[in-house]
Amino acid sequence: MTVFSMVGVGTWSAGALLGYGLLAGLIVALALSPQRWLLWYLFGGMVYWLAVEFMQSVLLQWFTLSEWHSYVTAMGISWLPLGGWVLFRAMRYDDLSQTVQRQRELEAARYIEHTPVYDDDYQPRFH
Repeated sequence: MTVFSMVGVGTWSAGALLGYGLLAGLIVALALSPQRWLLWYLFGGMVYWLAVEFMQSVLLQWFTLSEWHSYVTAMGISWLPLGGWVLFRAMRYDDLSQTVQRQRELEAARYIEHTPVYDDDYQPRFH
């Protein structure tokens, strides 16, 4: 028994074979290139969509929702962590920006523009 008979490649059309062959070739080329980090986006997107599909199937089984409504609800649930992260960053940035603003005001108060800063025992060399 070969791999091709298990997958059912014998029934694929020439266009499907060409398409999947090009896809596999591009993934291998990307894995060997310096931009292999792009594969993490590819795999991350697949994992994200599998999570949405899982949530959709759970919602479909537990509640009396249509398939469309369960997809919309699953997408909304999947966006909740992103919304929480954005809210956390916005609130943290507000605190940080006030702290940074106060620090800049204190630094600006210490310096007077166009006035040289001398030590207490400074004696000019030439009178």
